[in-house]
Amino acid sequence: MMSTDKVFRFNCLLWGESGIGKTPYAATLAGCEQTAPCLLLDVDKGSMSVVDEPRPTVFEVTSWSQAEKVYSLMKAQKWEELAKFLGTPNVLEYRSVVIDSGTELEILLRKTVQTETGSEDIPEQRDYLKTQERFKPLYRKFRDLPGVSVVMIAGVRDIREEISGIVKYYPAFTPGLVHDLVRMTDLVIYMDVKEEDKKWVRVIQTHPTRRIVARSRSPKLKQEYKGEKLYFKTLVEEMLK
Repeated sequence: MMSTDKVFRFNCLLWGESGIGKTPYAATLAGCEQTAPCLLLDVDKGSMSVVDEPRPTVFEVTSWSQAEKVYSLMKAQKWEELAKFLGTPNVLEYRSVVIDSGTELEILLRKTVQTETGSEDIPEQRDYLKTQERFKPLYRKFRDLPGVSVVMIAGVRDIREEISGIVKYYPAFTPGLVHDLVRMTDLVIYMDVKEEDKKWVRVIQTHPTRRIVARSRSPKLKQEYKGEKLYFKTLVEEMLK
């Protein structure tokens, strides 16, 4: 949550279509005084797009247990042991974590659950429920790490409302999970690209519309930010005003 303590922190769900720059945007946490150094947990192998300096520490997550291990070491502040686990020579006390992406991490967890329940080919309803109930506590644990800001990236899913027929867009998690994640999160930011003056600009939206899910617990943030290049530092500085 956004903290009133001396150490500033926040948690964010950053979602949007693939290829619009969510990962590079989240990686700019490494260049912000309040959130550096940054650890990027690369679940969907998208860190190739992170090229600007300073770069976060990137760790490729291939199992649910690895994500749990990273949390445990950060919670215990065992920074040297964490560096060994990450395979990096740099012993750093991370002040931000990017989970890229939560959509892929949920899929990874569901496959783990299917292996445990013996339904590896086709997931059953119980597998979705077990996944949901195990995903939420780990996200909450990362969110509540003292002095650490957390950004979880997600893709997009659309749902047509039966009565109105309106298509609404949500972060790409199972319906039961997305509701809880939005409720638990300070900033739910939708990212898109638009063409303006024959240039493509990135747009982040911090407030909801009829079709888009978004939220901001900070009254200091504008409803929309635009630019060819966006930096998390902008939001952090405005929240701190």
